[in-house]
Amino acid sequence: MIPVSDPLLFPKPSQESYAQQKKTVKDVKNGLTTATSIEETSRVFTSIMVQHLIPYWVGTPWSFEGHPEQPGTQPVACSYFVATVLRDAGVALNRYRMAQLGPEEEARYLSKNDPYLTLSFSDAASGKKMLAEKIPEGIHFIGFGAIHVGFIYRKGNQMVFIHSYYKNAIGVLIDPVENSPLWEVCNRFYVYPLSGNASFLTRWKTNKAA
Repeated sequence: MIPVSDPLLFPKPSQESYAQQKKTVKDVKNGLTTATSIEETSRVFTSIMVQHLIPYWVGTPWSFEGHPEQPGTQPVACSYFVATVLRDAGVALNRYRMAQLGPEEEARYLSKNDPYLTLSFSDAASGKKMLAEKIPEGIHFIGFGAIHVGFIYRKGNQMVFIHSYYKNAIGVLIDPVENSPLWEVCNRFYVYPLSGNASFLTRWKTNKAA
């Protein structure tokens, strides 16, 4: 398997460094005000994740112990990939605490007791059908059973998993949902929406801790 990136979903990293991207993210986020609508806040958050941060991580290899501060320098575990990207997007969280939790506990940690989806399915076909029916556009946290975490991103009818994949230490990739190998090892998902989620986005905008 190789990392797959559809240019309609994710751009290639720009010529700017990751540190410069983080500064841009901070400036963009600080430009939001209490008067900024949830719709606009959601658009900005999604853009930060998809345009400014995630593309830099693609290709970073996986390691169970990996916890780098930035992409490409060292291998990264799935939980640290998720927690670090969210922190760099301006989510107020403790990335070490979050990364040491299990998939469902990570969903609960991010949600602050908001509802999150638990999707159980018997086979890949029914699981894909559930995702198509229940996952709206935007980016979401996803826990894969008891073993793995990442993001799921939907744009129109296209959906991808974004995760640091452990098999053969492949690492961070953008993985089309329809043919992901995760269907072979998981029959339950925990999904917490980030885009379009008024509760989460208000906390993000006002710097309240996850």
